[in-house]
Amino acid sequence: MSITEMALTERQSSPQISDDVYDDGYLRVEHRNYYVACGGHSVKLPRTEFLILSRLARSPERIVSAEELWEYAWGNDKPVNMESLPVYIYRLRNKLTASRISIDTMVNVGYRLLPVDPNAST
Repeated sequence: MSITEMALTERQSSPQISDDVYDDGYLRVEHRNYYVACGGHSVKLPRTEFLILSRLARSPERIVSAEELWEYAWGNDKPVNMESLPVYIYRLRNKLTASRISIDTMVNVGYRLLPVDPNAST
């Protein structure tokens, strides 16, 4: 395998993360533009669901506490509601399941975004 092929393989297998964009080759989240695409197809999300996904995409495969997600989506001025956050996660999962995007729950801890495995069958 040539150096160019190795670099391309590495790029495809590891997500590209910046302050503005998350792109794992399948899921693309443009944080500043409120834009989400899965497999090249735009996904429309309400603002709160987008903000939750955006926060998770800023640190994929790492657990983000429920409190941190709440503060990111609703700000510090609203008290944390641990009953409504799972509802938003549920809605987000339903919209993204067809796109093979997975949000993992760590009970009593938080949530994490699991990047799509490019080798998984559809």
